[in-house]
Amino acid sequence: LTDLEPDTRYYYRVIIGMDNQDEFSDLYSFITPPEAASENSFRIVAMSDMQKDSSNPDKFYEIIHDGVIDYLSYEHGDSLDKELAMVLVTGDLVDNGNSHSQWVDDFFAPSADLFSYVPLYPVFGNHEQDTDFFTNYFDMPENGTLDYKEHWYYTDYSNLRLIGLDSNPDYRIQIQLDCLENVLADDCVDENIDFVFTQLHHPYKSELWLPGETDYTGSVIELMENFTEQCGKPSIHFFGHTHGY
Repeated sequence: LTDLEPDTRYYYRVIIGMDNQDEFSDLYSFITPPEAASENSFRIVAMSDMQKDSSNPDKFYEIIHDGVIDYLSYEHGDSLDKELAMVLVTGDLVDNGNSHSQWVDDFFAPSADLFSYVPLYPVFGNHEQDTDFFTNYFDMPENGTLDYKEHWYYTDYSNLRLIGLDSNPDYRIQIQLDCLENVLADDCVDENIDFVFTQLHHPYKSELWLPGETDYTGSVIELMENFTEQCGKPSIHFFGHTHGY
């Protein structure tokens, strides 16, 4: 979709052609991000590790409906696309990234009532197993490093820059840190960017699960802390992996 106006609600539906008979989805809507200079206030939700747990198979559905949709409706209003700008997902969307049925049944089905209206920005967790299903289902901004499409990227919403990174072993490389450092250098001098959030899957330190700690994330945090100290712009990093929320 191109040439969309900022801060505007658009309506859409999906048309599927099968055996010369078109099938139509319900009508949905989304609202485009505001211009950066507007500094509009907004809400986000951060979640992670919703891969299906056989002991609590309906937990993700509960979080989406009771924890997000019902809460927003009660506290703010029923228009999800108006009340929520985006959802951050810091990895492990499914238990086995190579299982197509898990993407369909365990991730998209329980969350359809939310993600039909609100965009989500995920990053790779370890359970995705570097699957093509991730890159096929999602279309992340192609502004990271060439040859590492969708493994790291950034996007802007109002005066926030959101950076997604890949903390899995094969991607704990200097080239990703160099890309992050370059993006942060741009953020420092960009008058429209006041806040920077970074999300990646593995923690640097964890009170709950020490084997899940990753020194590479510590290098990311160091860059973020230096950015905030030198540029005076608040930064946050989000992680998952430990299931400690």
